[in-house]
Amino acid sequence: MVAQEQKTVIYEDIEVGTEMPSVSLKLSVPIMMRWCAATEIWRRDHYDKDYATDIGLPDIIGSGSWSRSYLFGLASQWVGVDGWVWKLSHQNRAMLLPHKTYTAWGRVTSKEVKDGLGHVVMDMGFRRDEDGVETVPSSCTVVFPLRGGKPVPYPFQPPKE
Repeated sequence: MVAQEQKTVIYEDIEVGTEMPSVSLKLSVPIMMRWCAATEIWRRDHYDKDYATDIGLPDIIGSGSWSRSYLFGLASQWVGVDGWVWKLSHQNRAMLLPHKTYTAWGRVTSKEVKDGLGHVVMDMGFRRDEDGVETVPSSCTVVFPLRGGKPVPYPFQPPKE
């Protein structure tokens, strides 16, 4: 295994409109099945195609907890070792289907300094590449250190308001 370089991202280096690197992924049945097994979420519409089509679905469907976890992981990689993903919300608005390609993306929509730390809000989501449908719109708040400022505490504690 090759060690990955750990990066530090500073609040002042982020601008409104900054985009997190997007990632495209062809969703496959093995990816979907591994998630069911790892989380022990055994809803039949996530793994049994005959059952899924019998109840009117086009195929098995991806888990909402998988899409949230995937987006959380991407945001965590983007903030680097000194940042913190504080909160993430998502909505499942269209089915995640196997054999389709999805792009996970993120874009900074606002930023603010609170309690000596940089708070950044991003729109995020999954977009189905074949037709451009936004399947999982999301938003995320991340926290960065300021240049020359205090580190983001571990674990992060939000400021009292």
